[in-house]
Amino acid sequence: MTEQTVIAPGGGRKFVGKYRIDGILGEGAMGMVYAGQDPDIDRPVAIKTIHQHLINASGSQDWLDRFAREARAAGRVLHPNLVTIFEFLQQDGVPYIVMERVRSVTLEDRRADADPLPLEEVHAIMAQILSGLAGIHAAGIVHRDLKPANVMLTDDGTVKLTDFGIARMTSMEATGAGMIGTPAYMAPEQLTGNEVDARADIYASGVLLYEVLTGRKPYKGGGVEALFDAVRNGQITRPSEIIPTLPITLDEIVLKAMSIDPDKRFADAIEMRDALVAVLPTADRTGLIDIVPSLRTTARSEGSISSSMIDRMGSKTLLKLEKYLTSSIGPMGKIIVRQAAERATSPEEMIETVLQEFPDTNERQELKIAIQRALAEAPMSASALSPSGLSQDTLQQLTDLLKPYLGPIAKILVSKQARTATSSEDIAHKVAEHISDPHERQEFMSTVKRALH
Repeated sequence: MTEQTVIAPGGGRKFVGKYRIDGILGEGAMGMVYAGQDPDIDRPVAIKTIHQHLINASGSQDWLDRFAREARAAGRVLHPNLVTIFEFLQQDGVPYIVMERVRSVTLEDRRADADPLPLEEVHAIMAQILSGLAGIHAAGIVHRDLKPANVMLTDDGTVKLTDFGIARMTSMEATGAGMIGTPAYMAPEQLTGNEVDARADIYASGVLLYEVLTGRKPYKGGGVEALFDAVRNGQITRPSEIIPTLPITLDEIVLKAMSIDPDKRFADAIEMRDALVAVLPTADRTGLIDIVPSLRTTARSEGSISSSMIDRMGSKTLLKLEKYLTSSIGPMGKIIVRQAAERATSPEEMIETVLQEFPDTNERQELKIAIQRALAEAPMSASALSPSGLSQDTLQQLTDLLKPYLGPIAKILVSKQARTATSSEDIAHKVAEHISDPHERQEFMSTVKRALH
């Protein structure tokens, strides 16, 4: 968005139509996403626009016209698993989409540690992705750019798809700007520039499913041409060959969704969803899993804050838990306990991580009581300090203060800044930059000063 494409009345405040621009939420290959405010009902919104060089590109008018038609069509689709589009408008020849602003993290954030997700969580996420796709497909819209970055996970466990309103533009038709989109998730017919339909989204769903099951993409490295050849070849390693504990039935679902021939894929998103429901475990709460606890581990990586349970538990406690699980299920018990202890940042999260490996309700309850008893008998060691010298209590307090403004991504931001920050005030100032509303930003900083001094 350039200055000439934005109305800037007195005081330098920027507007698109009636919507006030407060800051930048993100930037992609196609354009910018701004944080805005609807003055009529005092509602926060997100405003997506297109880079000026794409608008000026040769031959862009045709796909801009189609963009307008599809954006308006997308605005008529109301579905709990889709980001709601409020308005499409044009200003000085530049198109804008005004949409629901969601406090969330993306699926890309969720799987940043590259570990496969628990099957219950895979179920919860994929079922909602496919339901959202069914909604846009029923309206005649093909997403064309389904990928983890376009899957939003809200703090109440709801999954919402975004960027389907500019689906047509993310295809290879934008020849004036080169290939736009994400080749790793494109169906063969899309990679070769042929006409696509809803089955291209089924293919992308298969790639996404492969990724969350195995922690990696089905085709790796070599550039776009190598990817073309690999996709045309259709030879991929089955998920169960990477993760032996995965059922063979999941292999068949992934391979069917990723078939080179569109006619051999699932007929629609609901058929694929029903196939997954038949083989994936569900959580106890109405068949969906609460995604929020799992989000607590998304920021963990080499060199990050040392706050895991394996750092806080005594060696005797860990050994006791290992022996209990080993006596129950064999050598895998030791591995399960250690992995849970390395990933979890609280006793509750560790217990939940271990229990995910046990589908039997009675066995889960017995195991839960045993772990709780072991942890209670051996108090945690003192909290480790972060590289910045701040205690985990201080970092958690900062996270709790930031969460009302940014949702579950607050923990990720605080954790990242703690690696290099010199004080709690330094962290607060850096994370406050992500609060787009200036009044909320000031309110956050005032709250931090009162709480930490």
